[in-house]
Amino acid sequence: ALTLEIRPVYSLVLATLIMTVFYALLGWRLYVERDMHFRSLRPYVSGQQLYEPLVNPEKSPVAWEIQTAFTSLCREVLETQSAYLIPTGSMSPLVGPPMIYPESGGSKPPIIQVLIAELRSPQTLVVSLEAGRYGDARWAAPLWSERGLIGVLLVGERAEGGLYTQEEMEIARTVGERLIDLKASIEMSQRLMSLQRQRIAANQVMDQQARRVVHDEVLPQ
Repeated sequence: ALTLEIRPVYSLVLATLIMTVFYALLGWRLYVERDMHFRSLRPYVSGQQLYEPLVNPEKSPVAWEIQTAFTSLCREVLETQSAYLIPTGSMSPLVGPPMIYPESGGSKPPIIQVLIAELRSPQTLVVSLEAGRYGDARWAAPLWSERGLIGVLLVGERAEGGLYTQEEMEIARTVGERLIDLKASIEMSQRLMSLQRQRIAANQVMDQQARRVVHDEVLPQ
């Protein structure tokens, strides 16, 4: 505008139009990013069908849904090449084996006993790992609860080679802690329900035996 010696009012109108267009583009991109963000978090806030595995554990889809949520976390939120969700602590036998992403990769979770000894503070968000020491994992996020350290989330490099943001790692920690607690709670509930069924069956057998004794021995006398 200065080179062409356009009147200042036209320069002002042109600048206003450019600012309006870019502001509209900014608002549109923010809306798209927000929609993508909520869509990626939908698997973690939707219903988990907690009663189905207690009533019918054989046909329960909860284990598959937990693995699907972990896969969605790695693919949609972190966009990582590989990840391992490894349970630790006293509740780890209830959680079961570690979850691996991608499932078809064939890799085994690394041994993290030395790493666990270094994770002592819940305020630690993420720890950088030496390349090759824990397989293809480059970052470790400790997972905590009121019981202490309940797991470790190991992640590799990002698919596009960038860095993880603090918000992404905080979401990953929250989701990892929820998945571990969910698996432990379901397994504990299933075991308690199994013991309750066994106790009810034993009481029914004892009741039938008592009725048989009354019918065969007491009543004739």
